[in-house]
Amino acid sequence: MKRKYEIAVLSKGGFARTVRICAPKKADRAIIMHDGQNAFYDEDASYKKSWRALDALKAENIKNTAIIGIDSTITREFDYVPFPVENAEKYGIKQVGGKADEYMAYLEEIIIPYLDKRFGFKLYGMLGSSFGGLATLYFAARKNPRVKAYGMFSTPLFVSPNAFTEFFKNASFDADAYYKVYTGGNEITTDNPELMKIEQQAFVTDCYILTDELRKHGVVNLDLTMTNTAVHDELAWRAPQQDFFKKFSLL
Repeated sequence: MKRKYEIAVLSKGGFARTVRICAPKKADRAIIMHDGQNAFYDEDASYKKSWRALDALKAENIKNTAIIGIDSTITREFDYVPFPVENAEKYGIKQVGGKADEYMAYLEEIIIPYLDKRFGFKLYGMLGSSFGGLATLYFAARKNPRVKAYGMFSTPLFVSPNAFTEFFKNASFDADAYYKVYTGGNEITTDNPELMKIEQQAFVTDCYILTDELRKHGVVNLDLTMTNTAVHDELAWRAPQQDFFKKFSLL
């Protein structure tokens, strides 16, 4: 299959990532997507399920928006998770996190300036799911004036609840930006049957915690979507992604 994007490798010191760029000629804005290998085509995706981002643009007849997919690497769980995981044993996950600042600096100092120089985009959005949702949330608190839309799907605050409680106490968000929060009602990332029900409820609870915190910080342009039967994968994220693209294209 002919790929409708180009690939660049952009580096900051020893920090390098593969970046997939699909920029239509009329695009004056761009959405940066974490886990970029999952953005475009199923055969490229980590679990052979992609967001099919180009199909979403086509479905909404969006021609002013570029998609920038930044591939994740084996350090993903450190790049995307801002704080060390507190509940590794409870949720059956690895002890990761705490190094997101390096990835944030890479986005601000390498990715956005490169895209500015290359394409002259007027504004940016950012979209991520799961740990990528945490990365998007953490970046949102930096209030980069170039980024005016944030999509946070299936965002597991429960991996570091105490740290995120303190984070929200001290954080500040761009009240003029657009935010979309999404979760499914049947989200599971563990094979442990004893943890499944706990995790399902945790994703839903965190969806409401996140939206409540954003509202407390003055955010008005905010969408919350929950799909009761949706699971934790790219197939479930395609529909809210399409809605996010449409709203961003109209900003």
